[in-house]
Amino acid sequence: MVKYLNAECYKAFRRKYFYLFLAAILALAGAFMLLLRVEGMHQSQTGDGMIIIQRVSVPELLGVLAMALSVGLYFCLIAADMVFSEQYKYNTLKNEVSFGLPRLRIYLGKLLSSVLVAVVMCAVLVGGYLLLAFALFPTGADRLGESLRTFGLCLAAAFPLWLGGLGFFTMLQFLLRGSTAATVVYVMVIGLLGGGFLSLMSMFIPALEPLEKLMTTISLNTPFNLMRTQSPESLMGYAWALGLGWLAVSTLVGLVGFRKKEIN
Repeated sequence: MVKYLNAECYKAFRRKYFYLFLAAILALAGAFMLLLRVEGMHQSQTGDGMIIIQRVSVPELLGVLAMALSVGLYFCLIAADMVFSEQYKYNTLKNEVSFGLPRLRIYLGKLLSSVLVAVVMCAVLVGGYLLLAFALFPTGADRLGESLRTFGLCLAAAFPLWLGGLGFFTMLQFLLRGSTAATVVYVMVIGLLGGGFLSLMSMFIPALEPLEKLMTTISLNTPFNLMRTQSPESLMGYAWALGLGWLAVSTLVGLVGFRKKEIN
């Protein structure tokens, strides 16, 4: 398994796609911070003649990043796609099976490789964001410690939810022929469970209310939404149970389906 993981990660980290994606996201973050920094230097005058100087510091930027952690559910698509890389289209998965590699090792190897790639992506993006924040803005020392603690807790609650999304997308990649189909299904399922569509429908069709409550409870987006009004500590158990539940169920379904799937 270790050799398999090394081979999969080696292929993923050699792809230009990986570095271009990271560079593009960090460039967007840098542009956002530069614009915010320029705006922060402006002064505005109220109707009463009072001068207000807009001040943004690192704690506020940590809050912005915490609010955006749900985007990681979609960044998981990038990590998993870098590892799986259209293997049905290019018949490379057929070659692995024909070579005699156990299907259990193939499935778990690609899943674990996707997790490793996703962790590296997260470390680079979060680290780059923090470096830019500290380089361009005041540290807000009086609130920095508490802000870092809160952000760390939000990150800890988000991690299992990302794992759940990664496991679900890996299952789709193995069961569906084509990354496009897997991506469309993933976005539709995650978006439907996390959006307000069912809530809107239940307003007009009250019989759907129990279904709407169930879908909201199992949605990977729900803990992210709740973190806007509740402390991450209070949601930690729910987030881990939910994320690991998605990971376990999707991995089990994916393994069973892949074992029975004819590779040609």
